[in-house]
Amino acid sequence: MEHWSDSTFGDVGEVARGRAAGLLRRTAAVVLTVVLVAGAVGLLGVRSSSVSAQGGGYDVEVTYPRVARPGLDVAWAVKVHRAGGFDKEIVLAVDASYFEILEMRGRLPEPSSETAGAGLVYLTFDPPPGEEFTLSLDVRIRAGTQWGESGSVSVMEGEMKAVTIYFDTWLAP
Repeated sequence: MEHWSDSTFGDVGEVARGRAAGLLRRTAAVVLTVVLVAGAVGLLGVRSSSVSAQGGGYDVEVTYPRVARPGLDVAWAVKVHRAGGFDKEIVLAVDASYFEILEMRGRLPEPSSETAGAGLVYLTFDPPPGEEFTLSLDVRIRAGTQWGESGSVSVMEGEMKAVTIYFDTWLAP
């Protein structure tokens, strides 16, 4: 007749000392250490980036959150430069889907008009004095947003895009 242990913990020492359990503990310790070091040196915080393009007589630069987390304030701005200044309204076309990850708290300057169509938001601004125009948004990443979004900003010349910039925002958990 077989001998049964009186305790359900009879083989715990063998399992805890097993090769697979040791490998699992070491792997978990390494992963935890990597996350802690990444956080300590600031790799898990908000990262802003800038992209620029030229076309149609415009130099455009977009500053946007490259990596962010929901609930955090982020930098978002568009600078448009035109040699000789602006002789008519400035129309910016922004992907409407990109605005879905942002909680808008303010714009400077406010557009003189705005409309939407074909997946784009069209913001129209009166011509500024000088050769440079800057749109700054006071935004934060909307709480509950999970993955991020791709976006674009175009400077419009009538019905045509004079220049377009593409960018991606990735959201960390």
